[in-house]
Amino acid sequence: MFRALSLVTVVWMASALIESPTARPVHAETAGAKRWAIVIHGGAGGDPSKWSDEKRKARLDGLEAALKIGRDLLVGGGSSLDAVEAVIRSLEDNASFNAGRGAVLTQAGNAELDASIMDGRNRACGAIAGVTTIKNPIMTARLVMTDTKHVLLVGRGAEAFAASQNVPLVDPKYFLSRRGRTPQEPDPSEHPHLGTVGCAALDSEGNLAAGTSTGGTPKKLPGRVGDSPIVGAGTFADNASCAVSGTGVGEEYIRNAVAYDIAAQMLYADRSLETAITEIMTERLQPGIGGLIGVSHDGQIVMQHNTPGMSCAAADSNGRFETHLVLDHGGRPAADAAKPIDAVKSADVDEAEIRRLIGQQADAWNAGDIDRFMDVYWNDDALTFCSAGSVTRGWTATLERYKRRYPDKATMGNLSFSDLEFLRLGDDAFQVLGVWQLTRDATPIGGRFTLVLRRFDEAWRIVHDHTSVRDAP
Repeated sequence: MFRALSLVTVVWMASALIESPTARPVHAETAGAKRWAIVIHGGAGGDPSKWSDEKRKARLDGLEAALKIGRDLLVGGGSSLDAVEAVIRSLEDNASFNAGRGAVLTQAGNAELDASIMDGRNRACGAIAGVTTIKNPIMTARLVMTDTKHVLLVGRGAEAFAASQNVPLVDPKYFLSRRGRTPQEPDPSEHPHLGTVGCAALDSEGNLAAGTSTGGTPKKLPGRVGDSPIVGAGTFADNASCAVSGTGVGEEYIRNAVAYDIAAQMLYADRSLETAITEIMTERLQPGIGGLIGVSHDGQIVMQHNTPGMSCAAADSNGRFETHLVLDHGGRPAADAAKPIDAVKSADVDEAEIRRLIGQQADAWNAGDIDRFMDVYWNDDALTFCSAGSVTRGWTATLERYKRRYPDKATMGNLSFSDLEFLRLGDDAFQVLGVWQLTRDATPIGGRFTLVLRRFDEAWRIVHDHTSVRDAP
């Protein structure tokens, strides 16, 4: 009887322990409920070694200030969503970064801003795009997620919604007011940093979140939208895998569904976050496209870029706290660090990019847009343009020469390029030969051209153009 009673008692006690509402939480806390991690970026692209000391300091200070905000929220038990929003708001308020106040301008001279945010608990997400009066786009993106049944609002609709939610609105001039040649603003001849800011975080409850905000690319067409507000391209978060934010040439992140692909590799191919990001950065995206940051569901942090630099920072519950303007070997793991990114394909990749730029010129010309046609030229006084026996020096003078000769769409006609031949002049230079043809109602003309292109940070630009002119046959 005594033994039987003891057995019942033991079974009852074990059952009570299993069913106790405090049993699992106690175990969870012991296993690491205080673990958290956060990673941020302030854009990839430009070579920090070419920046002024003042510009480097301003960017590092901005990263550190934003990272402290996120760290302190997570240390205090705050949610990953709150940390992501607060960090990005800090970066949006800092004119050193291409988001919010520091946004770059469209061809029309305005700032058009995009942002998105995602909750890893349930894949809830919100985004806005093409807004011009919202001070902190990330705040409105979160409200789209929490206070509407939608995911993405654009333009005037997004701004009307923001006004209804009483978020801070500003005159569009707010985004221009910092342009009095601040130390952070590049020289007109300097090719732009691939902007965008972002954050990914894991909180002590095990919840992931990610967000991204941007002013887009300099001199973009009005209405252009990149990957930053596209969930699955520039932003993604899922508690089962990771939280990710990207920065770079947004069109490529959209084409490759980059952010979601990383999560998919983890979920369906059982890859680590580092392996998935390395595959994207070295195999999927061409060199010079951008960078990625991410946090895995177990708190692993990854930062990588295939550009000369990436402003980024990270902190976690193990005491990590660091800021960077560039990562050794682009942040790739040691086993891959010695391998040049797409080394075998580099010549083909460069040729393909230059072909794309020359095609971009033809498209701009045929749309009657000489200003956009000139985007492919080096914006510098040292640019040379030779034609009809005369030499023009400087970007502005070359633009004026084109406009004098081709004052309207009828005179411009339809431009085509053909018979391109490529000769590499070094790691950062190409000579391109080709034939140009102008079809129009007036006498069609054509000729041959010789271009010299040079790579500036993330972009190729024409530094010398020698064009011969002959009447078309």
